[in-house]
Amino acid sequence: MLRWLLSGAMIFAGPAIALFLPGRDLEPSALTIALVLTPIVIAIAASALGTESSQGIAGRLWPGLAAAAGILLVLVQPALGDIRTDLALALAPTLTGIGAVLFCVGPPRAAFRLPTALLGATTLFAVALAACTFTGHSLPPFSLLATAGDGIMALLGVVTLDQLGATRWSSQFTWVPLLVIFEGIVMVRPQLTAHWFIGLILLIVAGVYLLLPQVDESCPEPSPIRTIPR
Repeated sequence: MLRWLLSGAMIFAGPAIALFLPGRDLEPSALTIALVLTPIVIAIAASALGTESSQGIAGRLWPGLAAAAGILLVLVQPALGDIRTDLALALAPTLTGIGAVLFCVGPPRAAFRLPTALLGATTLFAVALAACTFTGHSLPPFSLLATAGDGIMALLGVVTLDQLGATRWSSQFTWVPLLVIFEGIVMVRPQLTAHWFIGLILLIVAGVYLLLPQVDESCPEPSPIRTIPR
């Protein structure tokens, strides 16, 4: 249960890492680019922790690399140089990826996996709120409706991870930016260049491949095997 508590905190620590930076000066596009690397971290962590076979690690690495290359062709590359910001960008996919793999360690469909992970996420945001209070940052006004919506989204995210496994779950970090980019193209209608087309194609291919069922995925319960009597 301690592992699931830690995994729940780590899963949400990546996207919310800007809360722990003084001034919260982390660019959203930079965080989006960093989180695209989550499938790469998941592939390496799953192989290192022994939850998946290391023989097919190359097949799990290339979609993340393709997604990273594609989004770098579409979005403006972040300006590196601030050690604090660079560390946050490196920690975002690392924490989320390792947290997702830790969540999938253990018996599938464990009874207390979901509530324990959500408790870990709640603890994380409580610590972030306390840090903001002690550092003198202005706190956002409390909204019961917004809190309920965030809770539902967090629950759906953890349930999806429990049902699909870490690799397929991580495809959201490719599909969500891709859908936002398509929305911007439809609304603004910019002149698309060759590197835009290449970047969008790489994102689509990577997103589709990440959604394909993984043979050695850890979280989903294996399908029963019928034996044929002789």
